[in-house]
Amino acid sequence: MRFGAVICECNPPHGGHARLFEQVKRESDCVICLMSGAFVQRGEAAILSPAARAEILTGMGADLVLELPFPFAASSAEAFAAAGVSILSRLGATDLWFGSESGDIAFLSGLASAAQSPAFRAEYAKRSGEGNTGTAAVYFQLLADFCGLQKPLSPNDILAIAYLRAIEEQQANLIPHAVKREGADDRDLTLTAQTIPSAAALRKAIFEGKTHTAFAFLSAFEQTILQKEEQAGRMPASLQNASAAVLWNLRQLPQEAFSGIAEASGGVGNRLQAAANEATDLESLLARAATKKYPNARLRRALLFLLTGVKREELSAPPAYTRLLAANKTGRSFLSAVRKTADIPVVTSNAGVPDFPAARRQEELAKKATSLYALCLPRPASPAELLRQNPLIPGKAQNECARTLDKLQKE
Repeated sequence: MRFGAVICECNPPHGGHARLFEQVKRESDCVICLMSGAFVQRGEAAILSPAARAEILTGMGADLVLELPFPFAASSAEAFAAAGVSILSRLGATDLWFGSESGDIAFLSGLASAAQSPAFRAEYAKRSGEGNTGTAAVYFQLLADFCGLQKPLSPNDILAIAYLRAIEEQQANLIPHAVKREGADDRDLTLTAQTIPSAAALRKAIFEGKTHTAFAFLSAFEQTILQKEEQAGRMPASLQNASAAVLWNLRQLPQEAFSGIAEASGGVGNRLQAAANEATDLESLLARAATKKYPNARLRRALLFLLTGVKREELSAPPAYTRLLAANKTGRSFLSAVRKTADIPVVTSNAGVPDFPAARRQEELAKKATSLYALCLPRPASPAELLRQNPLIPGKAQNECARTLDKLQKE
């Protein structure tokens, strides 16, 4: 049997995701989505809650939706990909599917091999210590130089290379599949009727109050969920909404709190704190702190990790567990089939978190992230309310749902 998996942010889900899932479904017995939780790779709050996005994904054809946990979901491509590959291979997925601008697995594999070579690593270490260019920019430029690329790599190809490297480094039993991405470029902020828009363009329209404009590019099912979330004050979520709390926390952090924090080395932590003492909101904080070496995404990640205390070494450790967000009958059958062979716990609530140090630390960081996310909502919520949310089990009555969750935890 083939168990096809997709690692995704879906911020928000759109037509491009739906087409990818359609292809995975044609060639898989179960479609597994490993989705970012409250925060995503660029250090931003997810525009929709994990629960709402998981509900949309089940409508798009996902059989099982699991959470790629914090802090891995909010990290750079390398840690994001490594955590995702670790979870899926330990769970028992057989295939990893991803969208790519090139759609050429041989081309991408060649780039991944080049990035693994001793010559590349030595030159990268040398260039990273020079000048005022950020390490990510150095990496991608060096890769282009090594492989003779005529134009910069696109975001999804960059992530694809990270997946392929992670599969090789972990010797994971995952067969990679690159699917050519359709629609607008990931950085295109325009909404055009002739193409599938980028998630960034949809977010921009929603943040500008043009939700109905974005609706034209979404299915009726997605529109219903977005309307429900908007009316409940849960959408759109943004770290900007928590500006006052972010600034206060950053201003009062002692210097010793910066030691060893992920993404905050090289004076980034001090730079953010100095900017916080002058800034009036998150936008002005980032504008004051940004440089060519420290772009917006790096600063946002560093900010998140400073606020939650994520240490550098914690991003290189494998995830201790994953959380169930949604599962239909096929998804539940998969979980039942792999319960004796899976090498990673799937929990349905905090009560199910395994009692060993790495799992308890992951739970602690998840609670901190959820507490911050609760302040990112248009109508701030209690973090306990978010933590109490049960997984979505389509087609089950409430009492039957409770029994199913209890059974899954015991298994």
